[in-house]
Amino acid sequence: MADAVLIYPYIGDMDVVRDKPHLPLGLIQTACLAAQHFDITLIDLRVQSDWQSILKKELAARPLFVGLSVMSGQPVARAWTVSRFVKESSDTPVLWGGNHPSLSPGETLGDPNVDMVVIGDGEETLLETMERLDGQKSLKGVNGLWFKEGAEIVRNELRPPVDLDTLPPPPYHLVNVEDYIQEYRGKRMVNLETSRGCAHHCRYCYHTSQSSNHRFRAMGVEQSLKRMFWARDTMNVDGVYLVDDNFFLDRKRGLAIVEALKSQSRQFYWQIQGVDVPSMLGFNNSQLGDLEKSGLQRVSVGAESGSPRVLNYVQKPHTVPMLLQANKLWSPFDINIFYSWLSGLPGETLEDLKKTVGVMFRILKDNPHARLSPIYNFLPFPGTSMWDEVINNHGFQPPKNLKDWGNYDWSHVNVAYLDPGLKRTLDNLYFPSLCLDRKFDDFPAPWWLRWGVRLYRPLAKARMKTLYAGFPAERAAAAVAERILAAGNRVRTPWTL
Repeated sequence: MADAVLIYPYIGDMDVVRDKPHLPLGLIQTACLAAQHFDITLIDLRVQSDWQSILKKELAARPLFVGLSVMSGQPVARAWTVSRFVKESSDTPVLWGGNHPSLSPGETLGDPNVDMVVIGDGEETLLETMERLDGQKSLKGVNGLWFKEGAEIVRNELRPPVDLDTLPPPPYHLVNVEDYIQEYRGKRMVNLETSRGCAHHCRYCYHTSQSSNHRFRAMGVEQSLKRMFWARDTMNVDGVYLVDDNFFLDRKRGLAIVEALKSQSRQFYWQIQGVDVPSMLGFNNSQLGDLEKSGLQRVSVGAESGSPRVLNYVQKPHTVPMLLQANKLWSPFDINIFYSWLSGLPGETLEDLKKTVGVMFRILKDNPHARLSPIYNFLPFPGTSMWDEVINNHGFQPPKNLKDWGNYDWSHVNVAYLDPGLKRTLDNLYFPSLCLDRKFDDFPAPWWLRWGVRLYRPLAKARMKTLYAGFPAERAAAAVAERILAAGNRVRTPWTL
């Protein structure tokens, strides 16, 4: 039996177009130091349908604690359900880590089902916490950890960001990696991290509330390449999906990595989760050609809005002309660009939404390699300036407890201050906005799903161009398709719901 049990809860629809769920890399990465000294069991509720029986067996051996990785939003309520199960089944302490307890440690510890929270980078904090508990020593002085001592909450000092170059490879052996190898454009890829943080201060972003943990820091070029090749060769994949927040902030480092990958005799394939528009504009045609030769398959970019007023309000580092210019600049190269979109912000109007939709269609017209996220609905995050603003100035009612976070999700409007007509439009246009492009062809989705999206696409485009949200029958059809996927061999548990 394990010294500690780490649990990854259900996430929601964030994996819906993938053939497999994403790797619980944050949890695995956090355990990289502790796993060298202690026996750790990792349970992922998305792939282990019998998690309750597995957890009960582990609890019977009295582990030091059960730890959960918790993102803000619906995962909070799902993690709360697991925490309550632990408390009803044993007296094992429960520890929460991840962005939600980092954003709201006091609220999290106010729940009787949570005993400890890790704030910020967790690698060193988790190891020290386990050493203290194993030696039956006090947790006072463990930087980065808040915990309960009776009725009191002990607030240890925060821990400085970890030096990524000093960390060992993430212990992928904690999971069956094949459960998470996702195919993209026919290439098998595994998630990996080589940098953290960002230099920008977008007002809605949870990073901005974490002070020193928000700053950009990265592995050196040599260590980054070593880790990327290690992941490819150890996991028998074609390449990696870098989950870095903003990879090209250190331009010199990024270009050095590109040059090394371009020069390999064996083609390496990779994706980047985070790239900003100013960085996109910093490349010339020769450098973009090098990116293509390096095997780069996709980058993700936070476009967010086509309204200049909204972009300025949320303090994005780009303008609409910059976004369109960057999209055209990259269009000749076989690198997919996934643009994410956000709506439902305070003061946003139907006219703002029309401008966003217009920019979305312009991007698709200008670049055959452009891909679009659906129009996500704004989620206020605790600790950000917008959290206080929507509560104090716009009548937003935040969740009263951890369980209430179950009503929070990207696909539905979560705020009450919007004009009712705009709210209905956003709720019903989420699904059509998902189907405007060929992104489903990039993943190994079932043939009937790909063809269904292709047949539906003209209607989706018509709905978006006119912003007509009446009679949304496709929402019901989508729910049926998701149940079919969850019931089949492709998905063992309904992790897409």
